[in-house]
Amino acid sequence: MSAFQRRTPGGGAAPAHGVRAASYSAPVPLMSTGIAALDDILCGGGILAGSVLLLVPCAETGTGAAPMLGAPAVRDTAQAAFDAMGVAAAEPYTDLFLAYSAAQGIASQHVTVVIGPSSDHFLKHLMGRATEADDEKEVDTEAMQRMKIAWRYDQLQRVDAPLQERKEAFCTVFDLTKRIPREELEKAQHAGLLHTSSLDTGTLDAAWPAVERGVAKCKEIASEGKRAPALRILLRDFGSPDWGSGALVPFLLRLRTLARTLSMPTTGTPIPCIVNAALSSHLACAQSGANLLHRLMHLGDGCIGLTSFAASAGLRDVFPDSTGALRVFKTPAIGTLTNPSLRASVLRGMGAGTAQSAARSEGGAGGGENNLAFKVRRKRLVIDTLHLDIEGGVSERRTKPKEGVGLTQKGARPAETTAPPAPVVEVTTEPSTAPAAAPPAAPAAAPAAAPAPRLPHFGGLASLRERGLQARADARPSKQDYEF
Repeated sequence: MSAFQRRTPGGGAAPAHGVRAASYSAPVPLMSTGIAALDDILCGGGILAGSVLLLVPCAETGTGAAPMLGAPAVRDTAQAAFDAMGVAAAEPYTDLFLAYSAAQGIASQHVTVVIGPSSDHFLKHLMGRATEADDEKEVDTEAMQRMKIAWRYDQLQRVDAPLQERKEAFCTVFDLTKRIPREELEKAQHAGLLHTSSLDTGTLDAAWPAVERGVAKCKEIASEGKRAPALRILLRDFGSPDWGSGALVPFLLRLRTLARTLSMPTTGTPIPCIVNAALSSHLACAQSGANLLHRLMHLGDGCIGLTSFAASAGLRDVFPDSTGALRVFKTPAIGTLTNPSLRASVLRGMGAGTAQSAARSEGGAGGGENNLAFKVRRKRLVIDTLHLDIEGGVSERRTKPKEGVGLTQKGARPAETTAPPAPVVEVTTEPSTAPAAAPPAAPAAAPAAAPAPRLPHFGGLASLRERGLQARADARPSKQDYEF
């Protein structure tokens, strides 16, 4: 019998798009959030199936402790109002991150369940794919490429083509200037791959039937055996008044149990499932009562905090190229003893190795793992490290010194004068008969300081010892130092 065996049977169902095996030992596969940089941050290339990812709007830069995010306001009214304004400014970006996950689910033909207020309006405004280029530009590019490549290699396939196809199949590139076609949404709804619940009745019980319909569709696809199913459950504006005053914690715990059971079943075909929830700013601005936001963060496997610089003029001037800060509170670790993000993430500065960072005594495996920011450009969303630009936060390059600051020929600043200001002289219209006052006498010159004792010329160990004895004698206190 050969020692080389397949891990999976060759005649099994084809793997679903947007799902791939992890590069490390994990009992569940990876799924894409629609943002390649966020996939790298969470689990080094995706999010583990069975995870619950929470997107939390934060005030300022989210530097406070996690238990204090949703704590009742104990500060003054002005500070509480400022924090509420910052959280409200960050809430649209949590909705944007959630939209990427919904668009990725539709593009990968996953069973997608969207629950939240105005879910139909939310789906109509999803971003479209960025794979459609202008025909003229494609023709010109292909013509130039044929001119550069020899005729015998023109018909051969490029080496990087399979890599591009696999990458695009897992995480689709989207364009914020485009909208998803209405025909694509209708096709997904007719095929039973898209389910929505707008919470018209305002109760959590009305949202669960949509989840059951999605699970039933996944089991139907698994029974056919044509391809492996995948399920995405998206919660929009979770915790807002539209969700009612029901038990949010038991509902999220119920979804977490469902995602774990489908992804790692004891018997039957596993169904990769993730739950992505964008929390409402209503939870972060609670004035009294229990800290519900902190309880929900405990239930989530991954937790990402988003902050908008638009609420602070100072941060907007210091970081003009960034839209807001991104803070990593938790990353998923399902079926692993160590956190995958700590060893596989490249953007957090941890995937390149830990030897250099350990030598510098940096925390974790990298020193700037939480120093991240996101930028919303015209066509795409970018996540990068948060840092000052070349000018130190100033957008314009200063080529001349400030007014009132002069430099000498060699670049040294002129010596500052400590002369007293000129006396003010009152001018009168009547002629004065008193003799003119004599000019003030020049201040007496300060006595010259005594020259410092010269050290003996260095001529060997003897002169070095002499220098040490002299320094010791100079440092010895005298009797006047003890008199009061």
